[in-house]
Amino acid sequence: MGLEAVKDEILNSAKEHSNSLIAEARKEASRIMKEAEKKAEAAKEKSETETKKMIDAINRQELAAAEIESKKMLLEAKKQVIENVFIEARNRLEKSDDKKREAYIKKLLEKIKNEIQAEHVYCSKSDAKFIKGFGAEAISMLGGLIAENKEKTIRVDYSFETMLESIKEKELQGINKLLFG
Repeated sequence: MGLEAVKDEILNSAKEHSNSLIAEARKEASRIMKEAEKKAEAAKEKSETETKKMIDAINRQELAAAEIESKKMLLEAKKQVIENVFIEARNRLEKSDDKKREAYIKKLLEKIKNEIQAEHVYCSKSDAKFIKGFGAEAISMLGGLIAENKEKTIRVDYSFETMLESIKEKELQGINKLLFG
């Protein structure tokens, strides 16, 4: 065998070895690409799942905030309606005719007489004419009576303002149930 034949054999052997290495490298590159595609797909799915979870959490949070705001607005509206009821009651008391006012004052005087020995009586200017037997002092008030004993140590307050506030405090739940079910 001549030098040329050895050279050709070495070149052919190198070429075969080179082709074999290239084929193996292509096979490995294909495997790496498939593995990278699987990892990318898994990462994409994980990212989509996490994004969906985040969106769901944000939606739940927004819905809860909206429900709270809705309840707050409803409560405020109910509060305003109740307040309007008491404003209307106050207006009716203020505009009641003399006959009704006199009846209210007489009932309150009887109640006061049963509770304390009243010496000082305070009332609105318009109600002073209904009080006999007491030196009634007119003060700024809607109506009703405030009475004190001689020493001014005991006081009963049956002013319309105080009675309305007392009713509001004691009967708020009942009023709420009556108005809103």
